Amino acid sequence: MLKKYFSSSIGKKQTVAVTGFMLILFLIMHLAGNCFIYAGPETFNKYAATLESLGPVLKLIEWALTAVFAIHIAFTAMVVIENKKSRPVGYAASHYKERSLATRLMPYTGIILLVYICTHLFDFTFADTTTAISIFQNHQLGLYGLVVRSFMNPIKLVWYLIAMSAVGFHLSHAIQSLLQTFGVSHPAYTSFFRKLSLGLGVGIALGFSIIPLYVWFYIVPTLI
Repeated sequence: MLKKYFSSSIGKKQTVAVTGFMLILFLIMHLAGNCFIYAGPETFNKYAATLESLGPVLKLIEWALTAVFAIHIAFTAMVVIENKKSRPVGYAASHYKERSLATRLMPYTGIILLVYICTHLFDFTFADTTTAISIFQNHQLGLYGLVVRSFMNPIKLVWYLIAMSAVGFHLSHAIQSLLQTFGVSHPAYTSFFRKLSLGLGVGIALGFSIIPLYVWFYIVPTLI
């Protein structure tokens, strides 16, 4: 029964929608946690320590998140391949022109985000927060210092902003697509759903993007 569902077109699309929704919730929670940086090193590092104190629970969450992300990518690829096989060339070209910019950029923003996640893990998750790079004015600032040091690098800062722009474009199509997948679609609400999806994408992208700019223009001048 489950095999038949996941092999069907609607099953694949709904799996993409559900996993996408779960990833959106993660992004919102992750952004909320990142905002502790505005409260200073002690509060930010305390927040990070609280997460670390979860131990096995945190590891379970990380593995679950990894699984959700992998499933989202795999089923998205299957949907794209299936759609290309089912569309005549002429129809596909015409349909492409009618789609929004965010929709047309979905494959590219998805690739950017996949690459960014890998670099992000190495920059922060797997990095040692007790090394000299976290020290400012003879004070070990832990993860807070590591974040500040990372965003002091113009290349990493620009790469982060590009990735967050990709997040904005990717998410601006997400809610509308999710609702359509589950049949929640009506001409009277289409405009509202489109604006809601755009607002979510822009809001989350701006929320993440402001953090490195805050570090660059406000925190760094006070530490060097």
